[in-house]
Amino acid sequence: MPAQFRKIMLAYDGSDGSDKALDLASALAKGDTDIELSVVTVYDEKIETRRVDRAGESRLALHGYLLEGIPAPPSSLGYSQSQASTQTIISNSVDQIIFEAKRRLGHVNAKFQVLEGNPAESICAFAEEIGADILIVGSSCKGGITGLLIGNITEKVSRLAPCNVLIAK
Repeated sequence: MPAQFRKIMLAYDGSDGSDKALDLASALAKGDTDIELSVVTVYDEKIETRRVDRAGESRLALHGYLLEGIPAPPSSLGYSQSQASTQTIISNSVDQIIFEAKRRLGHVNAKFQVLEGNPAESICAFAEEIGADILIVGSSCKGGITGLLIGNITEKVSRLAPCNVLIAK
């Protein structure tokens, strides 16, 4: 690896594209103790509460969490099977994303940072703040109308970044 790439920043969100970027960053940083790898994710947690009323099925509660698909008598749950309940689903959990990045990186030494705000702008501002030599992002594969309407974060990062950008495909 060229000497000028000592501060590597990886934008990671758990998507397929960012998994490829993580693999690339890991390969570049592995075994070189002079390289500083910073892994960032932008806070984008979504919480959905939905009504659950399935007659004849119940769930077993374990420390406040429900184990799907395990039948249990209604009395152990404190409500009858005919009553409606709610189930909270968290997607894009920052904790889950960071846990997965750490797991995939294995023994590669890295620092982790959670950013807030507009993803492309936050990523680029942090890259400037830490003096990143290179920023590795995954290809989001959003094209056509979807890419035009909601914007392509990878494309915005490549335009706004204060350093070289490597897009993993």
